[in-house]
Formats: sequence, structure tokens, C-alpha cells
Amino acid sequence: MKNIRNVRFKIAALVGGSVLLTLLIILILLQVISNRNLERRAKESINAYLNGSSISSDVSYDPSIIELPNGYKEGDSLLMYSDTERDIIKWCAKNEPTKAAKVRLNSRTYYVGINKVNGDDITDLVVTLIGDTALEFLNNVISFEEISSDYTVIAYIDATAELATIRRISLIILFAALLIGAVGSIEGYMIGRRLEQSAKAEKQFFENTSHELKTPLTSIRGYAEGIQTGVITDYKKTGKVITKETEKMSRLIEEILLSAKLESGAMQLHRESMELNEFVEECLMPMEGAVLSRGLDVELSLEPHKVSADPDRLEQAISNLITNALKYAKSRLSIKLEKGLLTIQNDCDYISDNDLAHLFDRFYTGEKGNTGIGLSLAKEIIELHGWKISAGRTNDGIVFAINLS
Repeated sequence: MKNIRNVRFKIAALVGGSVLLTLLIILILLQVISNRNLERRAKESINAYLNGSSISSDVSYDPSIIELPNGYKEGDSLLMYSDTERDIIKWCAKNEPTKAAKVRLNSRTYYVGINKVNGDDITDLVVTLIGDTALEFLNNVISFEEISSDYTVIAYIDATAELATIRRISLIILFAALLIGAVGSIEGYMIGRRLEQSAKAEKQFFENTSHELKTPLTSIRGYAEGIQTGVITDYKKTGKVITKETEKMSRLIEEILLSAKLESGAMQLHRESMELNEFVEECLMPMEGAVLSRGLDVELSLEPHKVSADPDRLEQAISNLITNALKYAKSRLSIKLEKGLLTIQNDCDYISDNDLAHLFDRFYTGEKGNTGIGLSLAKEIIELHGWKISAGRTNDGIVFAINLS
């Protein structure tokens, strides 16, 4: 039983862990791909601007440009730049990257590239940036060929906002992964618990079946030994007892096999049209002797009602219900069929809520002993026909109700 109880935790860990691991792998791949795509697009954009190349259609960044006519010489000329630009200028002066690079300054992330150009290169750059018309106007003001060889252009992109968005999306996915993993663990736990309950019920079923079969076998063996040793001489009475116990054992085996067929889906119904009111009366007839011997008052109120059913299987189900009602009835049995509802009611000792809830469980051990397999089999047959069955408490007993609609 210890291994059986551990099933729920193993399945919970397996399901939850698998779901969480899968989502975490997706999250890592998403973050790596997003960061690499951002870096690729940013660097392509910077290099395109600095080299005067055409920009590919998937590059959507527009770099900011810093022009340094005198290169990195510090002085009053740097005061004209913003704090961000001065930080980038100082970093470039110190590192002088040969290609676009990623840099983190003052808690912000930038992609930065530089280019030192002469007059001809500047002319090409200006054409790229502002066009031929503006270049023609500027040439009247300044000769680009005379510009200092220290002329430096810095292109940079502030990627802080986009990286923050990627991080926020990653956190949302991480939270969703944890939540889905937790839900998966709970579902796995519930599945494991159902498997444990099923295994426990199966174990209990075989134990109870063995016990139920052992009882008539013990009785038969005892009488057989009594006859063998000569202790029992009333062979006629002994034969009746042995026959009764044999029939009981045979009936139990038949019910067990039928229940197994129903569970496996191997049971096929052979339906035919029948008058249910007449059929119920026929099921009750073999029990008239038990009714008379116990002096029970039987009330029959059966309206004509035609159904399509398997007569052999339905007889077993209804007979089991009537037999159970007769067994525990004190003085009265009522069977009614009206408006598509068949009810079998008796007056019996009080049944607790817990016992009532498990009335159709196979070999359920309640406050007053085992319920056997008869009611469970009846329920399975009724439901196989597509009908519904329930058990409820009345003022002085219980009632079985079969809804035929």
C-alpha cells in the first residue's frame, strides 16, 4: 500500500515537472532569440548608417547620430551635448569599438558604433542621411573636403525600453509556467489519487470476492466431511444445503464475470421491444414465496410503458433490486411505474448518509455489513441501457428510482 500511495506524488511531480520544464525551455529560447534578434537589427542599423549602405527591410531602428568635428578632444565643445551623449562619447573615446558594440551606461543599454571619416566619406554620409538637395545647399556653406581627419561620427541606439519589454514578457511567461506547472501537478495528483483508489478498490474487490466464495465452499466442505466421517446421516437435508450453497456460489461467480464484462466494454445488449409493466410482474413472480412467508404487503401500480431493452440483462438488474428491497423490508414493498419512472420502495431500518452514498459500490463494507455485488451490477446494467438509477431515503425506508427517459 505504501507504493500505491506514492503514485499520486510521482504522477504529480512527473506532470507538473514536465509542463514546467517544457515552458521554461520555451521561455529561455524565446529570450535568447529575442535578444539576438534585437542585437542583430540594432547592429545592422548602426553599420548601415555609418557605412552609407542600404538598410534591409527587417531593420526598423533609426540610430541617433553624434558628430564630433574635432574627434574626442574634450573641452567646452562637449557642453553642447546631452548627458547621455557625453557618456557615450567618453566610452567611445576609451574603447573605440571597430564595429557596433553593446554597452551599458547608467543602467541603460545602448548599441554604439563609430566611424572616423575624411571629407569624401562625409560627403557620402551626408548624401545618405539628408539627400543630394540638402548636400548642394550645405556645400555653399562648408567644404566637406576641408574637414579635419579627426572628424568622428557616433551612431547609437537606446535599446533599454525594448529589453525591458522582453524582460516583462519573460516574467509573465515565467509566472504562467509556474501556474500551469502547479495546475499540472494538481491534475497529476488527482489522477494519481484516482489510480490509487482504483487499485485499492480492485484489491478490496478481489479480497471480498475470495471471502464471498470461501463462505459457501467452507459450508460445502463441512457437510462433505460430515458425510464422509458418518457424523451426518440426514442426506436429504444435507443435499439441500449443499445445493443451495452451490447455487449461491455459482450466482456470485456469474455476477463477477458479468461485472467484468461490463467494465471492459465487452458486454453487448440484445435489445427488443417489451412492455415494462408486464416484465416487472414476471420478475416479481419467483419471489412470491418469500413475500408470503414473511407476510409482506406488496403494492403494485404499473402503468403500461414500452421500452427497448435486453430482457436477460434487465431481468437480472430488476431482480437484484427487488431482492435487495425484499431482504431488508420490514412489512411493506411498493413497486410503481408511472410517467417513465420505475420506483422500488420498502420500509427498512435507517440508512446513514455515508452508506446511502456507497449503496451501489461493490462489496462496500458499511455499518451493517457488506453490500455484495448485486446492486452494483444492477446499476451498471441500467446505465448500459442509457437510463439513470438513484437511491434515496424515505420517511421509513429507501427507494430505488430508475429514470427511463
